Parts: sequence; C-alpha cells; structure tokens
Amino acid sequence: MILVLVILVLILFVAYVANRRKTLKKYWQTEYFAVTKQPYDRMRRNAGLNGEYSIYKSLSRLEGNRKFLFNCYLPKRDGTTSEIDLLLLHTSGIYVIESKNYSGWIFGRESQAIWTQRFRNGHKERFYNPMMQNNSHIIWLKRLLPEVPEMAFRSIVVFSDHCSLKTDLSSKNHKVVHCCDVFEAVSSTAEQNVLTNAGVNAIFHKLYKFSQVSEITRFSHSTQVLADKEMG
Repeated sequence: MILVLVILVLILFVAYVANRRKTLKKYWQTEYFAVTKQPYDRMRRNAGLNGEYSIYKSLSRLEGNRKFLFNCYLPKRDGTTSEIDLLLLHTSGIYVIESKNYSGWIFGRESQAIWTQRFRNGHKERFYNPMMQNNSHIIWLKRLLPEVPEMAFRSIVVFSDHCSLKTDLSSKNHKVVHCCDVFEAVSSTAEQNVLTNAGVNAIFHKLYKFSQVSEITRFSHSTQVLADKEMG
C-alpha cells in the first residue's frame, strides 16, 4: 500500500514538473516577458503585473503589425515621470491602457477626480480617476511623438473581471471595460489604418527605452505617487 502511494506521488510530481516546464517555456516566449523580464512566479503573485499580463494575453490575438510595451515611465517637464501600464502599438492606433486589477464594486464618472471601490463588507477605497490618468499619459506621450496624428491616440481603462462597474463609465474619449471585453474594444477599431507598419516599428523603438528604466526611476516614481496620494 505504501509503495503504491509512493509511486502515485512520484507520478503526480513528474506530471507537475513537466506541466510547469511547459508553462514556463510558453511564458518565456511571450512579448510580455521579452519586454518586462518579469519572472513567472512574481507575475502570478503580483496583482498589478497579473492584470497587465491578462490584458496582454487577450490582445495578443490581434492580427496585423502589433507591438507591446509595459510600464513605460515617460519624462515630464518637472523631472518626474508618468507611468503607462500598457501600450499597444498597431496600425489602427496607439492604445494607452490603464490596468486596474480590482475587485468589488466600482463607482465613478468621467468628471469626478476620485472614484470609489466598495467591498462586500462595506469597506471603501478611493482612487484617482483612471480616465484622468490616461489623459495625462497621452499629453506626455504626444510630446514625445509630435509626428503622430491626434486620431491615433486611444484611451482604454481595463478593470478585472472580478469587479462590477456600477455605472456606464465609457465616454467619447475613453473606453472602460472588463478584461474579458478588451479584445472586442480594440478589434472594433483595428481595421482603421492611421499608422503605417514602418510607423509602428519606429514608435516602438523610440519608446522602448522608457520601459527599461532603472530601479531608481521606478522607486522615485512610486515615492511621488505615494506623496501625491497623501496630499490628496
């Protein structure tokens, strides 16, 4: 009996190792890993990174010339940075994506600077309007890309499938969707060619360095975000 249990455990262990190797190999071949260099286990444990990866997996099905950038720290005039969670570069435009891997109920409007996240136990958290965040991202992005037409910039805010959006948050200038709907939101405009293939490649190479910043820059940005929250 003991021998049978030992054999069963060994079989399960071998199967686990084989499956993990397959999973890791597949992950290492993704554009997400190529740009971020994030270890698989850290991506799985970190809610923010996991949310970005879920969005990437959905959008990786998009046809045509597409390129991704993650966690781009764009320089601002005052010496600080503006962080874009995810950029999708495609011939149909530059999709500026703000990822909110939140749970609970989400309340807010485009004109409200502060939105609310409410949980089942009644606890509430407040956070800065992600539409306004994306407006700021696009302003600094345009300064880096003056050659890109206005119509190319598209704002999308993506929330986790585990939360409920209690109001219709989309507007004329922004799409607010769950992660499961982000592919449809992008593909609905994917046939509109506003950039050339060469243009997409050039923008990627121009912005790539902003996704490969030092830990000092990342820490400085995080410190500034915390300071802004305390002031708010």
